[in-house]
Amino acid sequence: MAHFTRTFDAINAANHAEVGGKGANLGELTQAGFNVPPGFCVTTEAFRRFMADAPTDIYPQLEQITLDDLEQLRRVGHEVRTSLERVPLPQEVTESVVRAWRQTGETYAYAVRSSATAEDLPFASFAGQHDTYLNIRGADALLKSVKACFISLFTDRAILYRLQNGFDHRRIALAVVIQQMVQADVSGVLFTADPVSGNRNIASIDASFGLGEAIVSGLVSADLYRVDKRTHRILKRQVATKRVAIRALDAGGTQQITLPAGERTRAALTDTQIGELARLGSQIEAHYGKPQDIEWAIAADTVYIIQARPITSLYPLPMPRPEDDALHVYFSISHQQVMTDSMPPLSLSILRTFLPVGHDHGQMESRYVATAGGRIYGDVSPLLRHPLGRRFLCQSLMRIEPRSVPALSAVAARPRFQTQGERLNLWSVLRLGLPFSLKVLRSLLWDKTETATEKAMTLIEEHLTTVRSKLKETQDLQARLNFTVYELHHMLTPAFKWTDEIIAGFIASGLLNVLMRRRVDGQDLLAQERGLIGGIETEMELAVGDLADAARASEELLTHLEQTHLDVQTRLARAVELPGSETFLQAWDHFMEVYGARGPSEIDLSRPRWLEDPTSLLQMVLSAASSSEPGTHRARYRRLITEAEQAAARITEAAGRGFLGWIRRPLVRRFIHASRGFIPLRGYHKYLAVRVLSLLKPVFGEAGEALRREGRLEAADDIWFLTLPEILNAWNDKQTLKPLVAERRSAFEHYQTLTPPHVITSEGEIPAAQLAGGNAPDSALIGSPVSAGVVEGIAKVVLDPRTARLNPGEILVAPFTDPGWTPLFVNAAGLITEVGGLMSHGSVVAREYGIPAVVGVIDATKRIRSGQLVRVHGDAGYVELLDGSG
Repeated sequence: MAHFTRTFDAINAANHAEVGGKGANLGELTQAGFNVPPGFCVTTEAFRRFMADAPTDIYPQLEQITLDDLEQLRRVGHEVRTSLERVPLPQEVTESVVRAWRQTGETYAYAVRSSATAEDLPFASFAGQHDTYLNIRGADALLKSVKACFISLFTDRAILYRLQNGFDHRRIALAVVIQQMVQADVSGVLFTADPVSGNRNIASIDASFGLGEAIVSGLVSADLYRVDKRTHRILKRQVATKRVAIRALDAGGTQQITLPAGERTRAALTDTQIGELARLGSQIEAHYGKPQDIEWAIAADTVYIIQARPITSLYPLPMPRPEDDALHVYFSISHQQVMTDSMPPLSLSILRTFLPVGHDHGQMESRYVATAGGRIYGDVSPLLRHPLGRRFLCQSLMRIEPRSVPALSAVAARPRFQTQGERLNLWSVLRLGLPFSLKVLRSLLWDKTETATEKAMTLIEEHLTTVRSKLKETQDLQARLNFTVYELHHMLTPAFKWTDEIIAGFIASGLLNVLMRRRVDGQDLLAQERGLIGGIETEMELAVGDLADAARASEELLTHLEQTHLDVQTRLARAVELPGSETFLQAWDHFMEVYGARGPSEIDLSRPRWLEDPTSLLQMVLSAASSSEPGTHRARYRRLITEAEQAAARITEAAGRGFLGWIRRPLVRRFIHASRGFIPLRGYHKYLAVRVLSLLKPVFGEAGEALRREGRLEAADDIWFLTLPEILNAWNDKQTLKPLVAERRSAFEHYQTLTPPHVITSEGEIPAAQLAGGNAPDSALIGSPVSAGVVEGIAKVVLDPRTARLNPGEILVAPFTDPGWTPLFVNAAGLITEVGGLMSHGSVVAREYGIPAVVGVIDATKRIRSGQLVRVHGDAGYVELLDGSG
């Protein structure tokens, strides 16, 4: 038998498909004992019965609409609504609605609200997309409102929302909530987490006189109250001037009234009511287990819950949760690594496992590394609670991720943060740090600099040989997984042998600037930092240039490689048959041997390496071959080296002049050698990591295939949606993993749409950060200065380096850059990125190439368009848009 209506007390959250999100929540709240005005739902079965009588071309028309044609959307939407208005409600639906209305009470006024099956979901609320009708009286008006709600599924805004969020029009059905009206004295919205900062311990209440429609429709500025949910203390009381209110009419419908002057600035809520709402919100949040957006009304001093839905705009909390009750603060390692895309759980778990801190209690994954929204975060609370640790951390982050520093400093200044939780143990730091400091001092003053990168590469190759050998001799899959975890914990061990030299190099650079910044031209100090020899990114970029030279040596080979209708592997395989290809293919094979483990967004191990998919690499080679002359890259590099050597000679000569010159000169000479010899080592840690991870990656593929054969995963690649501990435990627990993977995959797809914060607390708060910019014009895009100079040019927005070509003199605009982007710098006249700091990849390469760069420009790839004329102020940290605003 068809069920066209269901009362609130007969439904709960499990009836979502039958009564939509709003209806299911009202039933759930009713059954949980909250004070919900009585009512019933017209079910999705009734909607489908109504649509069965509709013209058959409605859905085919909707499926032709595209996001880039809003005129088509408006036209089709109007036609659909017009045709549906001619369709009567089926007799059996009409009878069921009238019967339920009479049982609920004919004398009451009702609110009639749409309730879609895609509404109030964890990642999409659909709030405000469908129609609502208030103070409806009588059967005829009720039935008319029900039909209007059905048709509101096809308003322009609802159609557009479904298109934007990827919902299939055919799969969405509409129910209708019919609820007794509350003739509210005061009404509003309660967020059980602060929707602005994200703080889960702060409740935010909007309140105004009359019906809540005045707030929802934007007719009135509501009072704002913020409450600490733990102590129930009112943190903020902002009373607005409320000029109007919406009241119900006795005969049905509503009217807007102008409030008397004395009422307008009166607080809508008393302290008692504020506290009661906050406590009620906490109870509803506890029932659902997640923060809620709650509509409420007060009539005759009684609080009614009109509806509740999850807050979908909050950034996820860092996980795992802290073991104590202290406030923790996390900075984004994803931003520091200039890779802000979301990553699947296994990639995140791998990063949490191999980062060499926080394993002191025997846990596999570091307790100082968390994940949030598919990104990786570091818990820096112990450092920030100690003055020396705070100073060290903030000074370090100013070089690599400056946007995090104001927010971290603001949290660190809070008394609650300082008085609770773990703090840096200075004695442990001294005990471990003193021997290391002596090594740094030795490297700074005495160690050889000429062979530093060669020694690092030798250590890396020796370690890789050991890993290959161990993997080869270990056949059992569980043993291979255990070795993989062991190697993840120890993979950076070789890097500790040159870490002191890197630090010594940067100290030498800083001391050189302190000693000589008033004695020489500042351009000489900048010039001697360029043309560094042996840096892994520089060597890779030169190797790409060599590949381009080898490709264009044969016109026939170059033409063949540009056949984009063939996949890259086919082009390379067939190239063997072409004359002049031998040199190129030998160079290609050597490049893959040394750099094939790299690729775009390489910290995410689920992404293909160049060894797996060289499409982006070949595109870069072809771009370089078509946009520069043979040998240009080598000539440019030699020029930078020559200029650096000449600048170093002038600096050294100037150091010898004046008082104490005989002491200063040898120190300056040593600092130049140490900075130029040791700073190139900075990329070798990451190079070691990506090469080891490339060797370990097949083990995860083997585990995925084994679980697929057992029927516990749908596909081998589903392994990326499990964590390392879950994979190791999979052979002890034989349960299917398919539901977990499906849930994780859905969350991952949602996380892709989120913008990750630079800093977040354990309470979910995203502290406000200050921006740089100096004396920038009001219309300028503000970022961080990282490379001196000003350049004007045509912008080229690049989102994916695998398919990009950059012409000489263009300004590269990118979300971020990593080593996979390096070849694009050959032709770049300037750089603009959305994330990064002084020591991020793009900044380092820009300085070495001597091109102006500004990083950390929020939404740069959206606010700047390709072909736009821009001016990059690399020394002041801002970008001017010269032919149109962003």
